Amino acid sequence: MPPLAINQRQLETLSQLLIAGGHHEVADLLQASLERLIAFWPAQAGALLYISPYGETTKVTWGQLDAETLSLIEQARDGFARRDDSGEPIVGSYSIDDSRDLIELPLQSGGQGVGLLHLVVSRSNQQSSSTPPLDEELLVLLVRAIGGEADKLAMLRRAERDLRELHLLYEIGQSLAVNLDLTSLLNDIKLRAPKVVGAERCSIFILDEDTHELVLEIPGEQRQYRMPADRGIAGWVVSHGVGQIVNDVEHDPRWYDAISREADFITRSIVCVPMRVKDRVIGAMQLLNKANGQPFTEQDMQLLTTLAAQAAIAIENARLYQRLKEERDRLLQKEAEVRSAIARDLHDGPTQSVAAIAMNIEFIKRLFKAMPERVPTELDTLAELVQKTTHDIRTLLFELRPLGLETQGLLVTLQQYVDRWRDPSGNDTKLRLEAPSQVPRLPPEIEAAAFIIIQEAINNARKHAQSDLITIYLYVEEDHFVASVRDRGRGFNVAAVESGYANRGSLGLLNMKERARLIGADLRIRSEIGQGTTVELRIPLNQSRS
Repeated sequence: MPPLAINQRQLETLSQLLIAGGHHEVADLLQASLERLIAFWPAQAGALLYISPYGETTKVTWGQLDAETLSLIEQARDGFARRDDSGEPIVGSYSIDDSRDLIELPLQSGGQGVGLLHLVVSRSNQQSSSTPPLDEELLVLLVRAIGGEADKLAMLRRAERDLRELHLLYEIGQSLAVNLDLTSLLNDIKLRAPKVVGAERCSIFILDEDTHELVLEIPGEQRQYRMPADRGIAGWVVSHGVGQIVNDVEHDPRWYDAISREADFITRSIVCVPMRVKDRVIGAMQLLNKANGQPFTEQDMQLLTTLAAQAAIAIENARLYQRLKEERDRLLQKEAEVRSAIARDLHDGPTQSVAAIAMNIEFIKRLFKAMPERVPTELDTLAELVQKTTHDIRTLLFELRPLGLETQGLLVTLQQYVDRWRDPSGNDTKLRLEAPSQVPRLPPEIEAAAFIIIQEAINNARKHAQSDLITIYLYVEEDHFVASVRDRGRGFNVAAVESGYANRGSLGLLNMKERARLIGADLRIRSEIGQGTTVELRIPLNQSRS
């Protein structure tokens, strides 16, 4: 190949181009460098391949490249990878036809081969050149300058991108840490997450463990989308716990397009990762369609995985806060119910009796003057009323908090409760206790909770069962202390009653189940229409003794 010629002024201009830069993107730098090289050579056309330190490939061309020339360039590029190459660049030359050659120069940066430069040159231009020849050292400078500047710019852009992503992740993390409203939190994540990787939309699927469905809420729409937890790419991610990149959803057999059609959104590509809290998958987060049309990368999935981990913890915290708030509301409602019940019981029982006692005393005072012989009989009647009132007050206090529960235990307390119990509605309902002479003692807080649950079950049976007999059973079965309340009344549909709690004010069975859960016990309710009801509390003995 004849030597390349270039004058000093051209060399200085080229040097300024490569070193001074002024370009914000690697592709712009390479395109400008290629055009200037073609002008200085001179060449008819050219192509440049560059592979960044992060494996990103950039290809630029200038001028008309025919099919044969493109084929030669692709053959040279085929299999090329960034690799160590500390030797001097070797200039290659391939004959295209009788009048043109394809010149090949490897790009270098820091002792590595980072790309290939191809120039289409005319033999007549090379032979007619009147400028001094350009030696091999200058060629080495050129390819190293291009490769080195491209590496610097690629690393600068990556550092800027990492800084932006870290800053955005920090902002999102700060926002998630202080937002405890679940709906607002999900909307905040969906608005911020796409900015991390430049996606068009973010979708968050929350796993509904009761129905085994994935639930999706789209910002701005007042409805939920549900799909089976094992359907779609998101379902696969939740089921397997592994993130997925799908850059062409139409060719993926797992693609479930029902939600996209309902939401009127065209999905082309997806990166989807599971949201985990410890070892439990609570849902999936996915980003849809890169805004610049590029495919999602492994780095995108790593960033989304980091964000999903933050989001999962924030969502779990919001859920716990919501449950605590609901529990507080239930406790306040229960407290109001208890206060109302106490007020009602006091008004209908002891208050009326005390008023009657006061009236009888006034009557006896007058009788003492007018008919003293009747006073002893009226005093006996008054004494009976006082005794009944005292019994009613003590029974009320006993039901609120049996004083002997901590000292005598659940069995003795229930025996006393049965002895004192009477149906306040006036019906002839009997209460009976069936238990062995001795049962295991449980910690005081567990026995107190068990007593309240049993008492609640008895009250429910008294109010609703229309049974002539309610029986309490205590026994030990398979390392569990079991307390059950059974009636032979009209029964009910358990599922229908439990499903209607959202629209009803009474806590009922839900309150008993929550109390059982708090002491680590299991509450089972069995009932059929016309077949009576059994409420069974099962307390693990090993847990209760620890």
